[in-house]
Amino acid sequence: MDLLSGLGDVAVVAPACAALVVGLFWLGARRDAVAFTAAMFVCVALALLAKLAFAACGFVPRFEIESPSGHAALGAAFYGSLAALLAGGRRVGMRLALYVAAACVSVAVAYGRVELQVHSVAEVVCGLLIGAVAAALFVALRGPPRRLSLTPQMLVRASPIAVLLALDLALFTDRWTAEPLIDRFAWAIGVALKLCS
Repeated sequence: MDLLSGLGDVAVVAPACAALVVGLFWLGARRDAVAFTAAMFVCVALALLAKLAFAACGFVPRFEIESPSGHAALGAAFYGSLAALLAGGRRVGMRLALYVAAACVSVAVAYGRVELQVHSVAEVVCGLLIGAVAAALFVALRGPPRRLSLTPQMLVRASPIAVLLALDLALFTDRWTAEPLIDRFAWAIGVALKLCS
C-alpha cells in the first residue's frame, strides 16, 4: 500500500514534475510546459485551500471530510496531465489506453490512502476531483494537442531520471508531511476570523 500511496506523494510528484517541465522545454513544447506548470500550481493551491477550509472548524461529520487527500489530488493531476500530453496526435486506441492507465494509477493512489487509513473515501474522492480539475485545466491551457516526437534515444537518456524517481519512491515517500502545519494554520485562521462557532 505504501508504494501505491507513494505514487501521489509530493516527494515523487514534485521531482517528476520538474523533470517533465525541463523535458518539455528541451523538446520545444513551451506551451505544454507552461500549461502543465500552471495546472500543477492550481492543483496544489486548490488542495491547500480545501484542506484549510475543512480543517478551519474541525471535522465535518456530514461529509466525512477532515482533510482532502493531497496525494490523490497530486496523483490525478500529474498522471491525468501526463496521459493527455502523451495522447496528443495518437490513435484512439492508444489515447484510450493512456487515459485508462492514468485513471488506474490515480485510483490506486487513492485506494492506498484509504487502505493505510490516512484518509476516508470521501477525502480521497475530494482529492481526485481537485486533481481532475487541474488535469482539465492543463488540457484547456495547452490548446490543440500536438504529438510529442519521442525517439528511442530520448527515452534512453531519460532512463536515469526514471531510476532516480523509482529510488525516490522507495526511499523517501511519507517521510514528512505538512498536515500538522496546515492544521495549525487552518485552526489559527478559523479563530482569528471567527469562522467557527
